[in-house]
Amino acid sequence: MPSNGQAGLLEEKNKFCIHVLSFAVYFLLSGQRSAMDQALWHISLLLIISCENGWNRGFDFVDSVPVQFQLYPQDHQRLVVNWTADSTVPDVTYEIQVTRTNTLNVIESINVSIRPQEFGESFHTWTWTSKLPLQCTDHSVRMRTVYNSTFVGNWSQWKTHLGVHEYQDQVWREPQMFPSEEVLQERSEVHFCCVAPRDAQVINIIFNNTQYPLINIGSQVKAIAVDNLNITSDLGVIFQCLDSNEDENITANFVSFPPQKPRNLSCETEDLKLWSCKWDPGRLPNLHHAPYNYTLLVKNSGRDLIWCETSSCSFLVFSHLHEYNVTVMVTSILGQKLESIRFNALDRVFPVAKSLSMRPGVTEASLSWTIEGNFTKILVICQVQMNPEGTVMDIEQIVGLVLHFACQLKNLKPSTQYSVKVRCAVSGKRWGKWSDPQFFTTYPLVDIWRSIQALPSGRSVIVTWRTYASGTQLDVKSYEVQLQQENKLEKLCTNTWLHQTEFLIDERGCNISVRAITRAGTSAPSHILIPPAERSENNVIVKRIVGSTGTGFMLLWIEDASAMCGYTIEWCQNGTGVLPCNPSNLRWETVHQSNTSLSLRAGAFISGRRYTFNVFGCRVDGHHLIDTHVGYLQEQKPTQFTKIQDSPVVTSSSAIITWTFPEDHPLHPGFITGYLVTVQDGQGSNQNHTYTISVDNPHRKTITVNSLMENKEYTYYIQACTSVGPGPPTHRRFRTSPDYSLFWVKIVIPMAFLFGCCTLLYWTRLRNTVVEIFTHPTKVNVKIVELDSCLYEMSKRIGALRVEDCMCCDLEIIDVRPGMAERKFMICPNDAGCSSVHPTEHCYSTELLDDVCDDPVSDSSMNVCNFTYSPTITEVSFCRSSFSSDGLIEGQPVPPHSTCIKGYVTSAVVPT
Repeated sequence: MPSNGQAGLLEEKNKFCIHVLSFAVYFLLSGQRSAMDQALWHISLLLIISCENGWNRGFDFVDSVPVQFQLYPQDHQRLVVNWTADSTVPDVTYEIQVTRTNTLNVIESINVSIRPQEFGESFHTWTWTSKLPLQCTDHSVRMRTVYNSTFVGNWSQWKTHLGVHEYQDQVWREPQMFPSEEVLQERSEVHFCCVAPRDAQVINIIFNNTQYPLINIGSQVKAIAVDNLNITSDLGVIFQCLDSNEDENITANFVSFPPQKPRNLSCETEDLKLWSCKWDPGRLPNLHHAPYNYTLLVKNSGRDLIWCETSSCSFLVFSHLHEYNVTVMVTSILGQKLESIRFNALDRVFPVAKSLSMRPGVTEASLSWTIEGNFTKILVICQVQMNPEGTVMDIEQIVGLVLHFACQLKNLKPSTQYSVKVRCAVSGKRWGKWSDPQFFTTYPLVDIWRSIQALPSGRSVIVTWRTYASGTQLDVKSYEVQLQQENKLEKLCTNTWLHQTEFLIDERGCNISVRAITRAGTSAPSHILIPPAERSENNVIVKRIVGSTGTGFMLLWIEDASAMCGYTIEWCQNGTGVLPCNPSNLRWETVHQSNTSLSLRAGAFISGRRYTFNVFGCRVDGHHLIDTHVGYLQEQKPTQFTKIQDSPVVTSSSAIITWTFPEDHPLHPGFITGYLVTVQDGQGSNQNHTYTISVDNPHRKTITVNSLMENKEYTYYIQACTSVGPGPPTHRRFRTSPDYSLFWVKIVIPMAFLFGCCTLLYWTRLRNTVVEIFTHPTKVNVKIVELDSCLYEMSKRIGALRVEDCMCCDLEIIDVRPGMAERKFMICPNDAGCSSVHPTEHCYSTELLDDVCDDPVSDSSMNVCNFTYSPTITEVSFCRSSFSSDGLIEGQPVPPHSTCIKGYVTSAVVPT
């Protein structure tokens, strides 16, 4: 490409050659042929030839360097060409050619003109959209430069975007089809192609059950052209292809339409906290898998995109912005559309009146509402429109975050229905939308109510009314009451000054009317219907409510679908809790049928008194009880004592306490929640013997106190309780009975112990005797009397059986039962039968006291000789014993018969 200096020189040469050419043309047209003229003519021709050669040489730069570019696909239908050019060369055009398949048949040739820029190189992009999908075959692109429509540069090399091909490592079993499972645009012309395997050709293409003529693209590629596509469902439209190998492939495509530009875009805010933008999306998408995506961008906010719904979007107010530039963009697979608006923030603020509340009177009404939002230091103007009068009043206010408005509607007619609606604006800008109309009915000049009481023969009806004097006092002279029943009109009283009348009616319903007679005339009558007796009573569940000294009572009830003319709530002002009450204390309020709540201020109620609120639904045939609420403005402690009628039923350790109390009486200063029972000993000083029991059931009036002490005096106190606390106590004393079972235990246990000891001693003695009898050797006669006499004689002579002298008398007996031949020697030595047997005398010293045997001449002890009969192999060892030596000669052995015990001793225990 030429530099800036070359371009300037070229421009000067062009001007010179143009002048020379003009001069030659002048001489040619003048017809002068003098020598001088001919010389100038020849010079001009030479100069023209020189300019032509120089011109051509000056533009050698055009074809010196071919254009370098890049080629890549944007999608399955579009190719993108990018290149860089010298922006200072004027009037440069780029010629671009597109070919299809390897035959390089040109299917597109286009010239792209580039506007010159002041400095440097510029980047250019050109996008070509193919009717045939790029996968079907190869597409090649080349380009060259054209200057001033005269000088043409060299072509660049071809650059090719390859279509799909079958390779040796990737063999097709069936023809390939394009486009496949794509979303196509409605009403467009689309080319569908089939690419057969290398050894086959495409022979048939069917689209939507219709066979189309084939377009030859290549040896293995065939296509069809389908125009005016119709939209499809999510199932799509069928596209089939068959090759010469009888291999078939089937696919589906989907037809939809590009999104439409959002229409009627508008943004507004109600509270200067949140913007809400809405628009008409137009035609909605027909495919679920190709939805539309809506986004919103506030361009001058510096925030990211906001995802939106189909036709609306919300975003927070930007406090630093006064001017908004909002763009809504819808995007789908087939394209993108956008819409933008620019607006001032205060021009799009439309406050909305909320929480409209009406308090009607007879000739006036109070209306209040609120506006929520960030309206600090902003003037807000509201308009109130009332119908049927059609009057409009303006109210202005400047407050902070929440605005509270109120106004008084005056000069209204009694017993007339009105509607009001409110709209607001900011700083005199455009008005917001009207609120929903609020309907109300002014009170009649005479407001009437009734109380019905069933009698054995009919019903008693007390009609009570009140006169409203709203604004100015109404001069009422008298009242007129009429009763109408089955087309029979009866005047009950005329010209009465009272506000109440009572009469008897039968089981049928009736219509009662009351009207006031004033100086200006007779007012419109107020009517009330008395329903038939069989439908006048309703079984309703009494609900307890909790009031507050700050807010009063809030009554809520379930909507009655048949209450076509509203609701009436009645109560007794003196708070007795029993209806009907005195007419002077009877109060009632009327509520519109659209409301199911009533707020009663606390100033008209007294703490500690029970109030009963009956809610009546006004139906076609009269008022019916639908709900009952009972509550206290503020509960207090009980003031009534509990009553104890019977003495407690006592035992030695428990007492059953019973009392009575009217827990449901309406005169209590609070709901009775239970009782507090305290039991303590007679002196009341021992806290360990004090019992406190809480009874949570107000209908339970008996308890059992356990773990009491026998024969002891106690005092118990009973108090009724409310949620505030216990009331005054009622007390009484009682004494538990003695426990005689302990007395018998004290007697029986010692006697049983003594009897057991005696039985044990007797059994021990008996056991010793039995043992001695039954353990004697076989065929040996033992005489009990002789045994006893021998023992007695021996003990008497040696004093060995005196208990007080015996210190240790345990005998260890090793018993070896003798054989039959040896048992005959087991007899007393005095017996004649044992004269030939002489016992062998051995002296054994005890193991415990060796000194007994070491000192045979001791005064206080002696050796105990053990006679062992060798045939019996019986060894008897005596421990140390002390016994008297009276009658014995010192140093002489004891005679054998003196210590011999007749018989065979098996075991013995000498008491100590």
